[in-house]
Amino acid sequence: MDHRYGFVSRWTVGAPRERCWDEVERMLRPGGSGAHWWPGVTVSDGPALLAAGEGLTLIVRSPLGYRLRVRLRLTEVVAGEMLAASSTGDLRGAGSLMIEPGAAAGESVLTIRWDVATTRAWMNATGWLLRPAFERAHTRVMAHGEAGLRRALDGSV
Repeated sequence: MDHRYGFVSRWTVGAPRERCWDEVERMLRPGGSGAHWWPGVTVSDGPALLAAGEGLTLIVRSPLGYRLRVRLRLTEVVAGEMLAASSTGDLRGAGSLMIEPGAAAGESVLTIRWDVATTRAWMNATGWLLRPAFERAHTRVMAHGEAGLRRALDGSV
């Protein structure tokens, strides 16, 4: 039996939406491995152009020591604003990224949603016990992404 997870992360950063989109796009394109600002996340075979129907693979290294390989198929892209994708591999489901103007001038809010189910046998067999650990690992990976994006936007990466 698979285990379902729903995650919502909100990052408020001091940069305009267009600048945030540029960083996301750089991370997802070929050779733009997210490792430059998102520790633990690697993008392989990213598309030359972010467009519906294009695919890419995310490899996520968990703070708990395991790796997740997730194949994303972009289902909707509104350049500069949002992208949505279906996922297969170790996590089956869907995710999205929305970038909106923040409350302050020059600020943006990134909302990242994941609604997924685990497919790896060991995760499904232990999900009843390890769910809190898996959730904390996700929170930590996302916190590293937020901190890395902030550094990239500040020019520190």
